Amino acid sequence: MDEIIVLQTLYTLLVQNKTNRVSLVRLQTEINENALMKRLVPATGKTVVSVHETLELIKKLFPKKTSLTEGQLTFYNLNLTEMREQLLERYSTLRDEWATRIAETEPAIETLLKDKTTSQRTRLLVLCRDTLLNKFEEHSRARMYAKSIGGDGVREPLDLEGIRKRTPASILELQAWLQMCVANATMWYTSGSEEWKGARESQGELDETIGFVRSVLE
Repeated sequence: MDEIIVLQTLYTLLVQNKTNRVSLVRLQTEINENALMKRLVPATGKTVVSVHETLELIKKLFPKKTSLTEGQLTFYNLNLTEMREQLLERYSTLRDEWATRIAETEPAIETLLKDKTTSQRTRLLVLCRDTLLNKFEEHSRARMYAKSIGGDGVREPLDLEGIRKRTPASILELQAWLQMCVANATMWYTSGSEEWKGARESQGELDETIGFVRSVLE
């Protein structure tokens, strides 16, 4: 990247001066004032290009084609058209290299973002689960769900402790698990019995709890 900035700056100065000579100090100053360089320095933490580094880059780009006298760089057998083509070629190569790098790193970046998002969502759902269960357990009738009701007589036995060990995929799934506890009890106990009445009344307590948690989330 430094080489492209040096070439671009040098080309501009040579065209402006209409000569094959340029001040080394001015070249170094213009390089560091380059808009792209100003972006690169804070992004990479790299210091500005020094006069010595500028001279070394020039020697590398134009081997045995320059001389330095009293702070003035003189270029020999320099063709500005060829220099412009060289600059465009280097820019094209660098652009392709960065495009390849970005394409190669995109899957890894997407995975990291997905993992981060998933992790945050999971923590939020666990927090909602615990909040909802704690609030529901404040009601006396919730105690009847400390153990699974119905055993083999229901499709999926559930209890509050078992739910606390699960991570729901959504708030709706968490609500469905708790609703199943109430539904299992309602279907298992004899209609009209005290347990059946307790299950029916706990439905209102569950609705109240869910409403409270939803209001907090909103």
